[in-house]
Order: sequence, then C-alpha cells, then structure tokens
Amino acid sequence: MNRIVFILSPLLLLAGCSVSADPQHGVEVLSTYTLDNALKETSGLFCDSNSIYTINDSGNEPELFTLGQDGSLTARVTLDAKNRDWEAITGDDDYFYIGDIGNNAGKHKSLTVYKINRADPVQEAVKRRFTYAGNTPQENAPYAHDYDGEAMTMRDGKLILFSKSWATEQSHVYVLQDIKAKQVLTPFTSVDGLPGVVTGADWNSDTQEFVLVGYRSNALGMFKPFIATVSGDYQLKTVDFLSQFAQVEGVCYGPDGNVWISQESTPYTSAKLAKLKFH
Repeated sequence: MNRIVFILSPLLLLAGCSVSADPQHGVEVLSTYTLDNALKETSGLFCDSNSIYTINDSGNEPELFTLGQDGSLTARVTLDAKNRDWEAITGDDDYFYIGDIGNNAGKHKSLTVYKINRADPVQEAVKRRFTYAGNTPQENAPYAHDYDGEAMTMRDGKLILFSKSWATEQSHVYVLQDIKAKQVLTPFTSVDGLPGVVTGADWNSDTQEFVLVGYRSNALGMFKPFIATVSGDYQLKTVDFLSQFAQVEGVCYGPDGNVWISQESTPYTSAKLAKLKFH
C-alpha cells in the first residue's frame, strides 16, 4: 500500500458496467465491480478455474478472501500467520503463497513468504524468510530505494518476485526457492522500460508471458496506472495505461485468458475488481 497521504482527483467507476478502453490502447475493460467494504486495502490477486483470491495489506488481519466473478465476497478465513505488510498472493494446485514483502519505507531487514495448505488453510503456515543482497535498511530513504516488492507469481514451480523499484524503476527479478534455509536474494535480470513501479504480476503458461500492473504517482497524488506484458525472457512487450483506474494493486489471468485486476480504495473511489481483455 502507498503510505504517502495524497489528495486524489476523483475517478468515477460504475459497478458492473462495461467500459471501453482508450482507442489507442490494446486493452478493453469488460466490467468493473465494487468490492466488499472488508477489502478496502485489497493487495494481490490469484485466480484458479473456480474463484479469485485476494488479501489485504498491512494493518489488517491475516485473512484470505475468496471472490466470485461478479466481485462478491464468497468466503474469508483467518490464517495462522502474521500480516506485517502482505502484498502478493499466488498459488499452485496444493498451496497458496502469500508474500509479506512490502517495504515502502525500506526499513525491513527481511521479507517473508507464507506457504498455506489449500486443503486446510487454517493449519499453521510454513514460513520462508529472505533477505536482499546489498540491502542496508538504515541507509534506505522511504520511497527512494529498490528493496521493496508487491508482485509475486508462480512460474514452472518457482516463485518469481518482481521488485517495486522506487529508485531505478527497473523492476529486478528474483527466484525464491522453496527450501527451509534463510536465503539471500540476488536479481538474475531486470525488466526495463516500465512506466512506473510494479505492484502485481502473474504468469500465463499458455502464452508464455507475464502480465504486470503498477502505476506512477506524483506529488499531487495523481495515479497513472498501467498494465504490461513481458515475455518469458523478461523483455517488455506491451504497455497500456488504465485511465479509468487509480491505485491498481493486483492482477491474475482467468481461465478464459482474460485478465482480472484489483484496485484498493482511495478517498474518492472504493476498492474495485475489474475484468480486462487484451486485443
């Protein structure tokens, strides 16, 4: 979550209505839905063939929420984990992976990923802890460093983390190994050319590409969110701006190949879930 207090200009979205994308863009917004009041700070999305899953970020309970494809809240469960700054959720057939990886201020020494048994999510979560190579929290300035993250997805059985790089805006890419030992993360590549910080990611095994969302914000609190596709070798393919939205936080591919995004609430708009189609 962006903790800077901004004055935002209104962005009006009608729940459940169809909205056309800007003509020059290759993305069409098929529908938007207002989320339940319990999801004001929704941060991260994960889709499977039946449902959409989301979480709230820091300052909220460690809960996992299940959504219907009309944005309705269909289930919520409290997990045996701690929500310091939850920012991402992904999964496979057996487990959810929740990334307690937010670090806007730069003062966290480590990040944590919780491994949740999908068959019995209330059992004790398995915790994996990571540190960034070269990170010196005492020297980091808030919103001006690269040791932050909000985007994590599963690719070929491996957790892939995209950094929220405030300083360079080159999103560094890390692999998080599912082992017990504490790990030190070193990026193996970066994604160049993005028009802002990355807040959500997902991998499409059918098209062999990533989808990323994020935004650029200015001192007046104006958000310019975007959605991008990135190739399997981490080259930027497309960027489209989402002028109908504000603080976009999560993204996932649905089983039909369309894309879902989430937006957390601001003083002028409620939390949203939206379905998009790439042309």
